[in-house]
Amino acid sequence: PGELLMGLFLAYGYWIVFTAILLDNAGLPIPGELLLLAYGAVAKDGHLDLFLGLLVAATAALFGDNIGYWIGRLAGARVLARIGTPRFKPGRASVVFGRFVIGARLLLAPVPGLTRMPFPRFLALDAVGCLVWAGAFILIGYGSGVRLEVMQQGLRIVSVMLQVVVAAAAAAWLLSRVVAFRRSRVA
Repeated sequence: PGELLMGLFLAYGYWIVFTAILLDNAGLPIPGELLLLAYGAVAKDGHLDLFLGLLVAATAALFGDNIGYWIGRLAGARVLARIGTPRFKPGRASVVFGRFVIGARLLLAPVPGLTRMPFPRFLALDAVGCLVWAGAFILIGYGSGVRLEVMQQGLRIVSVMLQVVVAAAAAAWLLSRVVAFRRSRVA
């Protein structure tokens, strides 16, 4: 299984990086940092291009963040009606460096949209943040000298954890549908 995973990574590395980083930055629980570290390690072995990977990862992160920004911008009125005006208003540094804080990336893009940060400002700051974030993790993976076998083991663990999370979410959704169906039949 580990060899298959690494074979897929070598064959479709740029697409895997783009898709995973896009979904990670759009708010799904995907380990983007681990993937970028793995990409850097694979690039060090000469299998994939370091700079093209950086460009792909930063672009995907920017696209994912744009999804979050517009969700916050368009759904913001309903959210504000429920929770009130947020006390935190993101500034330049939080947009650029907030993605390095564990858990903050989930709110990194929707909150500027929610608080009506002008989109051109958000886009420029976020582009810098995406390049810094993707570049830092790819270069750490590239320079760390981590063997691919160790990286494979980490990816395998994360893969199993992700499968468990997806299965649990699907089970919770299915259970909620069954409960809703039963309640509608009783009423």
